[in-house]
Amino acid sequence: MPRGDFSLEYTIRLNNPGQFTLSPTHVEAMYAPEVFGEAPNAVFGIEP
Repeated sequence: MPRGDFSLEYTIRLNNPGQFTLSPTHVEAMYAPEVFGEAPNAVFGIEP
């Protein structure tokens, strides 16, 4: 990919209130898995 900013979007469905976390987003090159990047995800809460 060329250098620059990119965004990733996905939908999740939560049925219960509480605090939730997702594991870090991980991306790696298809034919060179030693080339990778990770980005942390924030904790988010659902109120009743």
